[in-house]
Amino acid sequence: MTSGPQPAMIRSLRRELGQELATWRHVAGFTQAQLGRKVGYSRSTVSTVESGGQDVPRRFWEACDELLGTGGVMAGRFDQVQRAQAAERRSAAGMVARPLPVPRAPRPEWPDDLAAYERLGWPVTNGPAGLELATGSVVDALELNRPAGTLAVHWWLGSGGVVDPVRNLPALPPPSEALAATVADNRFFFLVQAGACPWQVRERFPAPPAEAGLIRWHAEGSRIPVPLGPGIVWVHAPATGFRLASPIPLLDLLAKAAAAVRRQPGALTLHDGVLAVPAWGE
Repeated sequence: MTSGPQPAMIRSLRRELGQELATWRHVAGFTQAQLGRKVGYSRSTVSTVESGGQDVPRRFWEACDELLGTGGVMAGRFDQVQRAQAAERRSAAGMVARPLPVPRAPRPEWPDDLAAYERLGWPVTNGPAGLELATGSVVDALELNRPAGTLAVHWWLGSGGVVDPVRNLPALPPPSEALAATVADNRFFFLVQAGACPWQVRERFPAPPAEAGLIRWHAEGSRIPVPLGPGIVWVHAPATGFRLASPIPLLDLLAKAAAAVRRQPGALTLHDGVLAVPAWGE
């Protein structure tokens, strides 16, 4: 639990960490109550932590990292908050002249309204379902369903963008520089550089049947949802000043993630055909 007022920097760090937990919880499809049960805490505790209002032990963040597959990222950021708090206590006690610098992971400064997108030059407009980003001029997008998109995000994060010979994954930019993905209605959208789409502007194709392994390429004016409305969140947003990844190598990674969930709905196809399937309630 917290004790007494917190300096603005500490409050900001705690809010950022809570927002990161909420994002990964949404990606995994858990309610606050479900996540709380799985890590041994109450729904109210998870709610308060996500709002930045409560300090929980490190084991909470370790359990969340393990459950959500975030590779120790949240426990590491919890350690940063603890270091910042320790520095503030030393400063208040006169042990140091000023707080020690705290290493912080770069945080995105993403637009939070239509005017902010306009200042960035992103073609965002109001559509029937809310704000929409028009692809083709600045940004294209590659779309996957939730199971394949979740795999692709974690593979990219896990490899750090370096060639992964075990999974046969291609080289990509470091995730902190170029991994920009959102989720809406169980669909993942990976934002990529515009201009590489191989089809002509006016060319139209009949909609293929819905398949778990389908990759949709949004380009030439196709519109995707912008993460400002309910149910639309950033799965991973890189630091300010990021460079959009090229869609060509990313297609390789997405194709492998799509193939892993294509053969049997609800299952992941692993090495030698072994299936990983959900066991809810068993």
